[in-house]
Amino acid sequence: MQTILLRRLLVLGALAVLAVPASAAADQVFHTLHADLVPVGGAPLQSGFVNDVHTNGVVYSAHERYQLNGALPSTTFQVTIHLYPFDPTCSTAPVVFPTTTLTTNGNGNGEAQFDFLASPTPPALVGPTHGILWELSVGPTVVYHTACYPLKLD
Repeated sequence: MQTILLRRLLVLGALAVLAVPASAAADQVFHTLHADLVPVGGAPLQSGFVNDVHTNGVVYSAHERYQLNGALPSTTFQVTIHLYPFDPTCSTAPVVFPTTTLTTNGNGNGEAQFDFLASPTPPALVGPTHGILWELSVGPTVVYHTACYPLKLD
C-alpha cells in the first residue's frame, strides 16, 4: 500500500514540475552556436571552439566561451569578433570587437569567456541576417579562426 502511494506521489510531483512554465526562455531568433576554431598556416591545434549563447537576459544579452586544446603553448591570444552587418557571407568590411584574451598553458590548453551586457539592439540591425566570425590573434597575426556564420539579432 505504501509503495503504491509513494509511486502516485512521485508521478503527481513529476507532472507538477512539467506543468510549471520556465522562468527564462532561450533566444528565439539566434540559437546557441558552437563554432569550431581552425588553425591558420601550420599552427598546432587538437581542437578548439567558440560557444555563443544569446540569453536575452536583463543583465547579460550573450555569453561566449572560447576553448583551445593542443594549441600553441604558453601563448596569450586576443579574441575578436568580426561582425558583417547585412552580409551573411562575411565578404565586406567587418566591424571588429575585441572581447577578451585567452592564455594557453604549457600543453597548449586554455579557455576564456566573455559576457555582453544587456542593451537594446540598434533597430536597423534587428531582422536582417548578418555574418559573424571569430579570430584569435597574437599581435597582428591571426592564428585561429572560425568559419562565417549567419547571425540574426532581436
